[in-house]
Amino acid sequence: MNDLKKFSEDDQIIGTPLYFYFQKMCLEAGLFAEKEAKDKGLPLTYVDGENIIKEYADGRKEIIGKTKPRVKVSQKVYKIL
Repeated sequence: MNDLKKFSEDDQIIGTPLYFYFQKMCLEAGLFAEKEAKDKGLPLTYVDGENIIKEYADGRKEIIGKTKPRVKVSQKVYKIL
């Protein structure tokens, strides 16, 4: 018999008030950073599908590279001895 136990770190926080607090905090930080960059006339760089896009303050968009499609990780499992 295997004495290894499965442990998922995500199971410990997902769905808790702390999880939703961090989700909201990260979203607001990202939106704030985007607004600050636009207000200063700096370009934003982001991924859209497989394209890496640089969007300038005047609205121009430039594809500056390609990337592999995103892969969703549905669960992390750690085995603790």
